This record gives sequence, C-alpha cells and structure tokens, in this order.
Amino acid sequence: MRADLLPRTFCSGRLLGLALIALVSAGCKTEKDPDQPTLLGAPPTTAYLGVEYYYNWGAYGGESILDYSLTNAPSWLALEDTSNKARQGIIMRGVPGLSGGARGEADLGRNDNIDIVTTDGRMAGFQPFDVEVKRNVVSLEAPSFTEGESPDISDSSRTRCELPALDVVGEHDYEIDLYNDDGSFKESKAVTSPTNRVFAKVLLDQPSVTRVSIAFELRSEFDENNCDDEQSPPHQRCEYSSDNLGRAIIGNDIVAQGSNSAFPVDEQGEELTYIEYYENDAGIKDRGLITLEPGITECYIPLEVIDDTIPEPSELAQLHLTEVRTGIAALGASDNGVRANLTIRDNEPTVAIETLNGGPRDTLNTGTTGQYRATLSGDREDVIKVRLTHAQGSTARLGTEFVIEQEGVENDTLSFPVGQNELLFEVRASGSYAAPDDLHDRFSNLAVDSRFQAGREGYARGASDNLLRLSFNRLTESIVWNDGFVATDFTIGHGGRYFVAGTHNGQVQVRIYDQTGALLGDPVVVADLADASARPEVYVDVAERRVTEDTVRVTRYEMAVAFTTDELIGSGDAGAGDNVIVGVYRLSEGEYQLRWDDLFRVGTAGHDRVRWIGLNPGSGYVAIAGETDGVWDGESSAGGIDAFLTRIDTIPDGDVLVPTVAWARQVGSGGDDNVVGGSVAALSPLLFGFAPSSIDGTAVTGPFFFSGSATGTVAVYQVGEESAEILRHGFYGDGSAWLIGDGPFEYRVEVNDDDADELIRTRVNSQAGFALGYSTSGAIGTALSANDENDTAIVELSQGLLFNGDMVVAGSTDGIFAEASANPSTRHAILARLNRGEEEAAYRSWRLQPEEEGLSVLRLKNYRDDEITALVDLGGERTIRLFGPEGGGLTSEGP
Repeated sequence: MRADLLPRTFCSGRLLGLALIALVSAGCKTEKDPDQPTLLGAPPTTAYLGVEYYYNWGAYGGESILDYSLTNAPSWLALEDTSNKARQGIIMRGVPGLSGGARGEADLGRNDNIDIVTTDGRMAGFQPFDVEVKRNVVSLEAPSFTEGESPDISDSSRTRCELPALDVVGEHDYEIDLYNDDGSFKESKAVTSPTNRVFAKVLLDQPSVTRVSIAFELRSEFDENNCDDEQSPPHQRCEYSSDNLGRAIIGNDIVAQGSNSAFPVDEQGEELTYIEYYENDAGIKDRGLITLEPGITECYIPLEVIDDTIPEPSELAQLHLTEVRTGIAALGASDNGVRANLTIRDNEPTVAIETLNGGPRDTLNTGTTGQYRATLSGDREDVIKVRLTHAQGSTARLGTEFVIEQEGVENDTLSFPVGQNELLFEVRASGSYAAPDDLHDRFSNLAVDSRFQAGREGYARGASDNLLRLSFNRLTESIVWNDGFVATDFTIGHGGRYFVAGTHNGQVQVRIYDQTGALLGDPVVVADLADASARPEVYVDVAERRVTEDTVRVTRYEMAVAFTTDELIGSGDAGAGDNVIVGVYRLSEGEYQLRWDDLFRVGTAGHDRVRWIGLNPGSGYVAIAGETDGVWDGESSAGGIDAFLTRIDTIPDGDVLVPTVAWARQVGSGGDDNVVGGSVAALSPLLFGFAPSSIDGTAVTGPFFFSGSATGTVAVYQVGEESAEILRHGFYGDGSAWLIGDGPFEYRVEVNDDDADELIRTRVNSQAGFALGYSTSGAIGTALSANDENDTAIVELSQGLLFNGDMVVAGSTDGIFAEASANPSTRHAILARLNRGEEEAAYRSWRLQPEEEGLSVLRLKNYRDDEITALVDLGGERTIRLFGPEGGGLTSEGP
C-alpha cells in the first residue's frame, strides 16, 4: 500500500511546488502600490447645542489597519477610541455645549477647516469639513379656542409626550364686577364657571440628549387703568375700555388650571408627569413648568378656557416661555423669549335681525313704522337680552330720528324668554328731521349696544357688527310737474340730488331736486328752441370728480346734457339735418355753469339722434351713443340707420376750454338699428343696441354691444339667435355688460370646466324677459329670465339696474306677472327683483304689477341700494316714484 502511495505523493508534491513557483513568478510581475488612505463621506454641516452630533466615516486604502485623528476640531467633537477590522472607518460624535468641557453657549458658531486624518503609518489621507453650531430652538403653537369647546390635537410625526385628555370639564371660581346703567361700579359678584381644557404645543427643533425644563406663564395686555371718558377703576369704561377691548383677563377668561379642576391626565387617565402649575400672587394658577424628556421634540401645556355668560368679542391672551430651567435650549432664534397668541372666541348666543322677508335692509318713510324679526341662535339656559343702538357711522340716531318699540312702548332692549328664539319689534321713524350737510337721507345700521352690554351677564352678541340697515326717506309724494315740463331722463348725483332733464315750452332744461323733492334753485337752461312746441328727448349724466387745481385736490361736480335738434344751436362743424347738441356744466358759486363758451354741435351730414350720454368721472370726457343715417368722419355706413359712439374731450384753447371730438365709431347691420344705452363705467365707453339682422354677416342677430376707441377695428359682440330677441336697455356694472330685453326663450348658463360657458335657450310659449351679463370680451356670465305666471302672456323688459347684488328690471305685460294680480285688459307696468345668488329668500325675488292702466316705466336709478327710483309715465303725465328694497312703494302713486 505504501509502495503504491509513495510515487503518487511525490508526483503531487512536485506539481504543487511548480504551481507555487509559477504563482510567485506571476505575482511579482503584476503587483502595484497600495492605494493612499482615503476618507469617505460628508458629515452634517450643522450641529445643535445639547443635541448629539454623529457621523460614521468610511475609508479605504493603506497597507494596514488605518489610524484616525482630528485636527483643528472643537473641544466637543471627538473620535471613538475603537478600530474596525471588518470595515475601514471611524465614528465621530459629540454633544455641543455638553461634551468636551460642557462649555454651553461658548460652543456656538462656525468651526471651519476641521481635518480628519487617517494613516497606515507610511501614507496618510485627510478630509476637511466645516460645522456650524446653532441653538436648539423652542417654539410654541396654539390653535384658536372657543368657550365651551376643546380642540383636537393633530397627528404628528415627532417624538412626543403623552397626549393630555382634553374632554374634561373643570371649574373655576372668580369674581366679576356688576355695573349700573351708566357704567359706574355697583358691586362684585362671586362666580363659578365651567372650564374646558385646551392646549398649547411646545416644539423643540432637535431631540436633546438631556431633559429640558421650561417655565411658562399666561399674560395679557389688559390694563384696568386704561379707561375711557376720564373714568377711573372700578368702572365699566375701564374694564371694557377701547384699549382693553379684545384683551383677555387672566383668571376671568383663561387660566393654566382652574381653581376646582382636577390635575390634567393623559388619555389613559394617568396624571401627566411633564407639567407643573404654580399660583401667582392673586392665587390664580397662571404659570408652570413643562419638562421634555431626552429625545422628545413635541409636548403640550394644558390650559383651561373659562366658559362665562358674558357676551364678548374674540379676546387675546399670550402664553410666554420665560426661562429654560434645566437642559440646553433656546427660547426663540435669538433666545430672548417665546410668545404665542391665544385667541378665545365667545360662545354666547348671537342675535340676527332682518325684515319679515329675510332682508338685510329696509327703507321707511318719515313718520311711519316698520316691523322686523330678531332671531336668537346658540345654547342658553336662561332669559337672554339684547340692547340695540345705532352703529358707528350711522347718520340717523336711535332716540332722535327713530325709536324702537315693543307692543307700542318704546323699548330698545329685546328679551328672549326660555324656549323662544324669535320675536318681532317695530321701528318708528320720526315725523321729520334736519338733513345732513350733504342733503342725503339719513340712515342707520342697527347694532348691538356692545358698550352697554360689556361685562353684563345674560346678553347676546350680534351676529355681525351691523344687523340691519334702515334708511329714512323724506320724499313721500311723487315729484310731479304741473307747469308743462316734460321729463325725459334723470339721474342721481351728489347728496342724493335728482337731476331731471326735459323740456318746458321750447326750452331744454335740467331741474335739480333734493331728497325731499324740493327744487334747488332755478332750472338749468340748456337751450331755447325756436320751435316752442318741440319736445326732444333730453339726456343727462353727472359725475363727482377729484381733480388737482393749483396743487390742491378738490372735488368738482359736473353735469353733461345732450339732445337732438335740427336747429342751428351751438358751435361745431356738423352738417345739416338733425344733430346732437352737447353741453358740459360745472357747479360753481351755487349754480351749474357751462364749461365751454357755447354748446357743442356734433354730427354728420345726415340725421343723428342721441340715445344716451355719459360723463366719465376720471378724465371728465363725454361719451355719446346714438343713431345716424349719415357717415361719421373716418367711418363708413352699413346702410339704413347705424349706431354710433363718440367721445368728446375738453381741451384748453388759450384761456378758454373748448370741446373736441376725440373719435367716433360707427357700426350697422344694413337695416334700421336701434341704440338703447351706453356706459362709461368700463375701461372704454360702451354702446348697447339692437339690429334686425347680422352686423358681421354671420348667423347671429339682434342684441349687440361694443366698446369704442380711437384706433383699431371695432369688436362687435352680437348675441341673438333670432330677430325676436329684442334688446331694450343696456348698461355696465359689477364687471359685466348687461343686456335687458325680451324674446321667445328662457335662458340659463351651462358651466363647462374644459370649455367656455354656454348660454342655453329654452323656447317658451309666450315672450319672456331676459337680463344677460357678458364680459366686455363677449363671454357669457349670467342669465336671468322673467316670464309671466302662466307662460301665456307677453313680457317686455325695458329697464334694468343692479341693486344690492341683484338685478331689478322694469317693463310691461299683458298677462299675470305678479302673484295675486288680476288678468289685465291692457298692458300693465311691471317691476321685479331677480335673484343673482344661490340663496332662496323672498327679499331677493319679488314682483310688482301695479293696477294702474297706461303706466310705463321710462327710467330706473339706484339710490344707495336703499331706494329704487323710477321715472314713470301715466297717461302722458310723468312723475318720479320711489320703491323700497323689497318693492314696497314709498311715494304716492298718482301724478
């Protein structure tokens, strides 16, 4: 066996030797120098006081196990005294402020060009890096609080303390001062109120390696010595002075822990170990200490809001972090303190006041009474009172221009018995009053008398600062003319003045009236016509302009008037035939005086008829819209009667001012087109009209509008589908061009998310009114319809205006338009408010159909959103009538 084996062993050994020689020979031929020791990594560039700074360096290279060292390093930073034979590298760590001598804030700042060096004894490698040490900042967060409620604590990804249980009702004893009606001190009253637990959140930017304890304190800017009306405490005008309004009282509105409240617990019912409370000198727990254990970055300060029975505005207190008692942390970025505002909302019942139709405003004639509804909202267990007054800014005063009555007795305090949340009361306007200097009707915003109610238990707050607006109208008889004056247009100007344009025995006039209907001065005589029987349509507009004269800003009151005549009146280069006569007037020394030396005559060689005039309150230019069968300079005729829009500027010529035509634009369909209105309220003047066929040769027809300018192609927006869609009025307001008219459709807007909104028409059996709102670039925005009750009659709308956000329209019908109206034998006038909002309320949607035959509405104007003012015609006799916000008549009906 050995013999057999020996030769094999020898052979194998010889082969192994040869292989080793070959390997050694090969190794000698391919060997290279070892890599230089190299460090791998990029440590954090920021460290924080009291927070562990850690980094695990990697490395490679060298001929043997590497050694490491730091140079130029801060004292707090060091390398662990270990070697890693399985993996090259070293751990670097430290705690600024604590390690390396516990230098505290002395470790703050930048440490540049720190080098970590590694070596195998023969070769070395190094890597520089920088570290900036910053403060570990503490901050505060707190939600808004509401009396009687506890907020929720939102989820967090931070490492946090045990959550405090907030659904705990506590109790607190305190005293309140009672006051006499004049606000003087009466006595103090001991009160015990429930409390609701709330919280503030304490956030530590980085997890500390040590426990951090921070002192906190509730504070307020309330100062009982800040008194109104030169009073001194104790007084209602001190505790609830204008300076103290909205400032919480520590101990009466909020505490850290209620006097009778259990110590806060966590959600498992265990007392919180991280919070302590202390009393102030008055025995109120308003301060304490919160402790964040190592690693915690979010903790909570439980507080308690006192649920009192005093109506108050939202109040403000502050929670301050005042001192770090243990550990290292910074109170804010500059370490000079942390403060969080604590807003406390009241939960006392609120009262709202409205008209019987739910409206927010009403107009009363002097000497009349209106009834209103007060509604109480909110939880309560006792009788709740509300004392009313007039709000600041009102020009009508409770007790002077009006009184509040209940069951026929003056009483401005409403009382809601338990179980009753609505009651009615009356407002009686005084028989007359002296007008303010600006001649406007007086108005009042009813409000809760917070000044009286302040600090008094058992009263309600106002649902808003202004509960109900009341305007007191002095014009109770329609303005009529018995001397032959024929009114054709009117507008409302400064101080509520009515500017009524018309003719009287061949004289073109503007008569000015105040809000009582009294004529102010003599009529402004615009022109004397040779034909005393002529009655041209006279148009008027006014503007209140702020201008600079001799470096002083002054207010100028101006008026523009226009009419059509073929008589040679005024100066200008208009041709023969009917021309437009324009005048601009300014109030000076108590009367309106023509700004130019003469009236201005403008027009073409054909017949030009004005249909609207506008006076721009900015630059003072005049815009004229009308109809012509001629051709304006630089324009062309489409045939038939075209629409024109022209701008007239006033420019200096030496020592005088002269009018000049800035530009004129003319459009038409080839048929006889009608102009129904215009506006200077948009960026450029607008014209509204109706054409029996298409203006641009497309399939559209009927209503159109366009804006004018000196250059460029006129962009006409024509929106009708059938010639039966007739436009009778147009104006601009609330960002839209409004088209008022009627046709065989009802309209709605279909909103498209991916495309332009679309106007949808639904054919009706009769003729319905419409009010369509477009952008000035032709995009539909709003569609309102007004049909008769049975969809069998003709409804025509001839006027429209915006009123308190809605659309008020006027026109006529031969059917039943208003509920409970009789079927008329002839056409009757109609007046309606069309709701533009989502809210379904009676005050926003009403209809009137006066029984007077032959009545028609010629013009509508809005007075302060308090009155709808109408120029009406009844059998040829013209008058001005007023209607309230809900359609009620304010003036007599007859001429």
